[in-house]
Amino acid sequence: MKNYQPDYYNNFKCIADKCSITCCQEWKIAVDDATNRKWKKLSPPDTLSTAPFSADKVSGISDNLSSYTCHKDGSLVIKLDEKHRCPFLSKDKLCHLVMTYSDEVLSETCALFPREIHLFSTHEERTLMPCCPAVIDLWCEKPVTFPVISETRNNLSTAFLIRDNLIKLISDQGLSVEQALLDGLYILLELYKNQPITNAHIQEYFSDQTLNELNTAMEDIHIPDEDTFIECNELLQDLSVNYRKEGLYTAFLQPVLTEACKYSNIYSQSDNNSMSRTLQTSRKQFCSMLTDYDIVFRNYLANELFSDLISPEAASTKKIIEHMIIKMQWIMIEYTAIRQSLFLWYSHNANSPLTYETIREHIVIISRMTGYDDDDIREYLENSFAKLIWDWGYAALIMGIRK
Repeated sequence: MKNYQPDYYNNFKCIADKCSITCCQEWKIAVDDATNRKWKKLSPPDTLSTAPFSADKVSGISDNLSSYTCHKDGSLVIKLDEKHRCPFLSKDKLCHLVMTYSDEVLSETCALFPREIHLFSTHEERTLMPCCPAVIDLWCEKPVTFPVISETRNNLSTAFLIRDNLIKLISDQGLSVEQALLDGLYILLELYKNQPITNAHIQEYFSDQTLNELNTAMEDIHIPDEDTFIECNELLQDLSVNYRKEGLYTAFLQPVLTEACKYSNIYSQSDNNSMSRTLQTSRKQFCSMLTDYDIVFRNYLANELFSDLISPEAASTKKIIEHMIIKMQWIMIEYTAIRQSLFLWYSHNANSPLTYETIREHIVIISRMTGYDDDDIREYLENSFAKLIWDWGYAALIMGIRK
């Protein structure tokens, strides 16, 4: 079976102790059944024997690696310590398990991360997840290239053609990121409504003429900045609820959400024209700085489109397009949350200049916070919005139209 991967894939290398946001802290680390059986036969590394978070404090049953696990949300995971860190994480951000037993003892999750593999009937696709700082570092300098898949012999060939065109859209520097995402969702919604889909239809929707007409129409749409800001504020706060309850990402979320609450209170109390003008000025300065990192965001979004947009399990063409719409909406939520959190950081820090390190941190952490599986994404959208599939106008509201 043939493997496909983006051009940067083989350049990834874990930076271990030099990592600014370790993958061994503040999220669930799954342990597969095969690894757990192996761990039941292995003793904890000697380096853990004097640690305050020892195996007997975890379970009180047996002194083996499996006793460092617990069940959470229906899955077996590594039980984190009181600071939400993996108990196998050393002070210098290295793994006690690897140092003692080699990486063959790692669970599938740890061994694979941040790699992501999707198995189709005709081929395998590999990519990297944006939950790792070292991955973001691969996206800083130039547009990344994704393979064009043309060998499929089923109805997924339509999906691959759509995906290729969506990646071209997000890579087009003649469009803002927001315009590209809005164009893409609009076309998906039209394709969903106008079945059956042919390759000729797809090429027509993504033609220069159609896109020019769409973007010209967009220029006549006026969405008040305050409306976009308020809705994005609420989205970010909603995404953060469970993490705040569990005390996760506190150092990241606290200043951002404090600023979010401040703005929410201001807008709930009065229609403050002075504040609106101040916000517009601040947003304009912020958006100008954001364009300095345009290549990072485009590569991030292109990677999300390549890795998440197509489900190998989808059967009918209608289900395939529905899945693409749902994932496109989720990608827009992710981008909105990153952009909003960055603005709130910017505001909280008295309009301090944005640095690459700040951009990278927000992409990584928001990506971890929104790393839901397909069923959870569907459930979130059904519970949080009037309809599973949005009206295009709502997407325009949260994106704003930054030209």
